Amino acid sequence: MLKNNLVIYHSVQGNTERVAKIISEELNCDLIKINEKDNMKSNLPVASTKIIRQLVQNNQFKNRIEEIVFSQYDRIYIGGPCWAYTYSPAVGQFLKEADYKDKEIVFFITHGGDFGKSFEKFKAAMTGGKFIGGMEFYMVNKMQEHEVRNQVEIQLNKLNSL
Repeated sequence: MLKNNLVIYHSVQGNTERVAKIISEELNCDLIKINEKDNMKSNLPVASTKIIRQLVQNNQFKNRIEEIVFSQYDRIYIGGPCWAYTYSPAVGQFLKEADYKDKEIVFFITHGGDFGKSFEKFKAAMTGGKFIGGMEFYMVNKMQEHEVRNQVEIQLNKLNSL
């Protein structure tokens, strides 16, 4: 039986977006970016700008989650960047706000170093969904498009062979 898939993602620097688009193309499924482009320019200190940016992005994420009709999907691929050895706060907000009860969930993460215990933390934070597996993509920003596509294909094949 074919699954009706959704790829939903949070991307700041574009690395997760590259992977999400390829996953969506490979699975021929819907693709939703949760956060809008960050056009914030500020003369505030960097710490203040980061706090304001996170608040704006959290609000965008919540609003986008409310727009998604999750009942249309069997499997949801959710992706984001690795921050401090775990998933980003926006992905955490998905886990708290989205209605993914009885859905198969695949988590994918992009990173430039150690992704820590991101998959374990993600799985532990889930409520109501079934964790199918995780995919990690290292140094996407250094890869050519065909290399990223190859990595996505390899990881999707691994995931589907489980």
